[in-house]
Amino acid sequence: MAVTEWESKQALGPGLPRPREALTRTLAEAVEFAAGIEGPVVAKASGLAHKTERRAVRLDADLEECWEELAGLGDGTVLVAEQVRADLELIAGGLHDPQFGPIVSIGLGGVAAEVFQDVAFMLAPTRPGELERAIGRLRCAPLLNGHRGWPVVDRQALQAIVDAIGRLLVDDPGVLEVDCNPVLVRAGRPLVADALVVRA
Repeated sequence: MAVTEWESKQALGPGLPRPREALTRTLAEAVEFAAGIEGPVVAKASGLAHKTERRAVRLDADLEECWEELAGLGDGTVLVAEQVRADLELIAGGLHDPQFGPIVSIGLGGVAAEVFQDVAFMLAPTRPGELERAIGRLRCAPLLNGHRGWPVVDRQALQAIVDAIGRLLVDDPGVLEVDCNPVLVRAGRPLVADALVVRA
């Protein structure tokens, strides 16, 4: 059973690096929250596992135009978040492997993810230095390490994402799978833009 994006992020804990966002129950709440964000916002219908296919995500959202429609597509609430212009997209996740137990992963995300399948796996909870070794196994590692002047990806924030996934898998055996996709990297800082937790 998949839980909502908002519930998934709550389950991953308050330390999860993510954009500023709020689950809004009225248009007025959404407009008030968006007013505190300098720049565009994204609006998403809540309660849907595959929002893009349902046209349930609006970038550069005009809340006055789309809030009621998005609320009607989902559970009656709308997730409003600051819109992050990413330099790079990653993917992070985890699952309960029948042989090895809880496993977490990190890799290249976005449209290139299915093409290159550039993912590294680690046992959860991770040990000191394990994330760095996993990054070293990725073909996209140069992009995370400051290739040609790109900002080096914040390892502390990336570790916080991996730790949140691993902790949830270890602490809650009812969680079958966790998918944080995409993890948007802007100026070196990774933020979980979407998350999905699947429970038994």
